Amino acid sequence: MLLLLVITFITLVPGGPVETRDFSGLGGPVFWGFNVFLVLLGVGAIASGIGLLRDSKAAAIGGIIAGWGYIFVVLLDLGHVFPATPDPIPLLLGLIEILDAMLAAYVIVLCHRGLNR
Repeated sequence: MLLLLVITFITLVPGGPVETRDFSGLGGPVFWGFNVFLVLLGVGAIASGIGLLRDSKAAAIGGIIAGWGYIFVVLLDLGHVFPATPDPIPLLLGLIEILDAMLAAYVIVLCHRGLNR
């Protein structure tokens, strides 16, 4: 489930078919800083997903952290907090983000169950 979350989030790359908003108003350092955060979140989630396939307890903790990271990103975007752009959120983007937040919540629950919490 965690790897599926990463894959669906990859489809939301700026300039892609789903994410069509203009981020030029953010400025280079803010835009690239946010992208670095998203890449690190994705790499961490992939590493945790691989670890979960090997029944690693540490990977379950990483999965919980990644799940909350994705929920945080989605809430900031859907709440128009960050990244703030003059363009509205496209419908497909909003739907995918909502589904990703639900998937992230499911990942968090499953990781907690894997830790017997």
